[in-house]
Amino acid sequence: MSTDRLSYLLRQYLEDSLTNEEQEELDHLLRQDHSGQMRTALEPLIAEQPGLTDYQQEHWEYLFQKIQTRTSPPARVRRMTRGRWMAAAAVLLLAGSGWLLYSRHNTVKSVAISSPVTPAPGQDVVPGSNKATLTLADNSTIDLDDAKNGVLGQQGNTQLVKNKDGQLTYRTTAASPLAYNLLTTPRGGQYQLLLPDGSKVWLNAASSLRYPTCFSGKERVVELRGEAYFEIAHNASMPFKVSIISQKGQAPAEIEVLGTHFNVKAYADEPAVRATLLEGSVRVRKDGAALPLQPGQQASWTSATEVKVATADVEEAVAWKNGLFKFNGATVEDVMRQLSRWYDVEVVYTNGIPKDLFQGEMYRNVNVSRVLKVLEASGVHFTVDGKKILVQ
Repeated sequence: MSTDRLSYLLRQYLEDSLTNEEQEELDHLLRQDHSGQMRTALEPLIAEQPGLTDYQQEHWEYLFQKIQTRTSPPARVRRMTRGRWMAAAAVLLLAGSGWLLYSRHNTVKSVAISSPVTPAPGQDVVPGSNKATLTLADNSTIDLDDAKNGVLGQQGNTQLVKNKDGQLTYRTTAASPLAYNLLTTPRGGQYQLLLPDGSKVWLNAASSLRYPTCFSGKERVVELRGEAYFEIAHNASMPFKVSIISQKGQAPAEIEVLGTHFNVKAYADEPAVRATLLEGSVRVRKDGAALPLQPGQQASWTSATEVKVATADVEEAVAWKNGLFKFNGATVEDVMRQLSRWYDVEVVYTNGIPKDLFQGEMYRNVNVSRVLKVLEASGVHFTVDGKKILVQ
């Protein structure tokens, strides 16, 4: 995409004269990584508008939402508004600051930009980080976030190693007696694991994975609670299986693969279990039925329902693994469950649950107040009270 074309689209947006086709083109560009080009294109446009530099910095993130709101306007020219130019200035000033797209799909409301989320001193909540506990076969434990890189221990003929990237790995020199390890992440934690067969696992917050320290026999089986992203090492003679463990300790479903990339979200507080396939092929087994998935598909089910297969928003499913929050028509409850797990906070709805829907994405490596400040652009209000978020 040339800077000239981007400049044209941005000017058309700022003058409220985009056609529907041009709006779709700009939407697509904003979803890509064009922050450098956007800065180059916006600088001369902003320079044409006097009096913008004194606008309060505390309002920039709210203004940022205006240019990021992707609702296609009618294909007609309207009077250019100062608000759109200030929004462009906000985007320029925030370029490279860590924010990605955020927008909201719902009934249009006015946005009060004069009351940003301001937690009391010491009340802000930092984001989660790489931390987990490893439980060995003898029930001893290792805090992986505190452990130094290098060999952590020995189980049979298998060494436990924390590599230079902070990833837990296994080195097996010969066949070992069957033993199981349990990797557990707390709320506000995540961790990466390289299984003994070379398969990679990313474990999200408040999750656990039980697995053998050495795979043997006719299949490779692990047990998952919570959410994990898998990149499975191909081995046609030893299929890989993920048993999804429910809150009651039962295995309502199993995912069977040979070699593939997929995400499983199976938290007890989510309304359904979801398995999303990125590459390869898998079969979801539940209640005696086996349903195949193709790349780009998602299977979902509850303990009382059959498995349903639909086209997936793959980027949304694996956003957490890529360091993002991504919402695609997410309800307030959907959003707050993610924040609750990642920031290890309790969510309290003081006046019922708002009906707003959110769409967009942002990084997960910022304090909770910054996330809430962006969400407040929708008209929903939040208060940070220690380890609680009050939704008003």
